[in-house]
Amino acid sequence: MSDRVVAPIDVEHATNLLRHVEPAEALEAGILTPMAGTRAVRLYSLDEAERFLVSYDGSAVALGGAMAKINYVDPAHLAHWVGDVLGDLELSAALQELADTRKPFGYLVPDMKSLIAARIEESKHVLDVALVAAK
Repeated sequence: MSDRVVAPIDVEHATNLLRHVEPAEALEAGILTPMAGTRAVRLYSLDEAERFLVSYDGSAVALGGAMAKINYVDPAHLAHWVGDVLGDLELSAALQELADTRKPFGYLVPDMKSLIAARIEESKHVLDVALVAAK
């Protein structure tokens, strides 16, 4: 995984990261299947994007055969969406750094999920602390 460390965030930043975006701002992804081709999917939050990314091992895909499914989002597109739509330039840069390695998608997924999940947890923590402080 990348050695990049993302800077801490504030309440406004955390709120923006955890929001559901408008349809025009949704992240475009796809579910790939050998028999049916690609089915377009729109993701409306960073949490949805993290859950959409699934780590597959080769045997699971091979056993699925014609019915196998792969959830796919272009890593560079994901990085740009995080920066341009959600405004997290640090996370965007870390994701772009992974995309720039040009490793196969399946090898990138665990690291992308890890970065995104950590940022989501950080955002939730920041908002929880702010809520307690406001009481």
